[in-house]
Amino acid sequence: MGSDTSAARNRYRLLTRRSLMATALSAFAPSYPALGASKNAPEGALAFRDEVLILLRRDFPDAPVSLTDDPEEVVIGRFTLYLGNLRRKSNGLIGIERRAAILDYLRPLATAKPLPSQPQPAESFADASKRLRIQLVPNEYEQQAPLLTCRPFSKRLLVAYVLDEQNRYQMVTRPIFESWGVDQQTVEEIAKRNLELASGGVQVHISPTGKTGRFATLADESGYAAASLLLPMVMDQIQEGLRTPSIIAAVPTRDILIAWSSDSEEKARLANAVTSYASKGPYSRSTELFSYSRKGLRPLNASEMAKHGR
Repeated sequence: MGSDTSAARNRYRLLTRRSLMATALSAFAPSYPALGASKNAPEGALAFRDEVLILLRRDFPDAPVSLTDDPEEVVIGRFTLYLGNLRRKSNGLIGIERRAAILDYLRPLATAKPLPSQPQPAESFADASKRLRIQLVPNEYEQQAPLLTCRPFSKRLLVAYVLDEQNRYQMVTRPIFESWGVDQQTVEEIAKRNLELASGGVQVHISPTGKTGRFATLADESGYAAASLLLPMVMDQIQEGLRTPSIIAAVPTRDILIAWSSDSEEKARLANAVTSYASKGPYSRSTELFSYSRKGLRPLNASEMAKHGR
């Protein structure tokens, strides 16, 4: 996702309906050596570990995975993951929704770069600042990567910062941030400005919702569609297209932003679509609904949520 792709990133593609089909996990039996069951293993721990191994093999085949004597642990690269929290988090979920929740938890660990054999010289802030972008990530990322440089944004989301690279991005961690010798506000301002510049050619697709109201979609595979929620330049453009003083917005996945006018008669249906996209993924973000106006961005209150069937 380097600078040579900035022109492509500016061409936001229209959101289309995509059919997401569930694949039976049983077709991908794990090839990892089985370890003896612990007498103290919680009920369901071994079965859940096998489920996690199946997903790791299927979705992250290059990730180095091994097991310990603890049935509640999986070693992914240089990280040892305790599965108890993830098992409890996924309880009650089934099918695509369950798979998406587990994969979102595993992804940062399974895609982490290995440590270099020789320490690399720290990149100066002057050089790194050119590649800074702002990003929205699920709050689980803070548990999975305790050194992540971030701040709270909502109940389910964090504002994080990334260094844009070809075909991927690198999360800014505390060691990287502290080596720069600047404050977090400076990092955030530059990261936001850089993403605004890269989003200069954004195209927003507007459609009617019944007799009253309109909705907008911004779908993009650059990895920053959800982060557009943080950009007044983009949000003002969407508000102008929806033609109401305030709009409702949501970011169900990393690559989709959905918004609709406050007078839309299809509020509940659109809110349900947000939940559906978030459950199917990929790169799920949040089912939360936000109000945006010239006064800024805020979560919907209880009365507003009720009008959306929540």
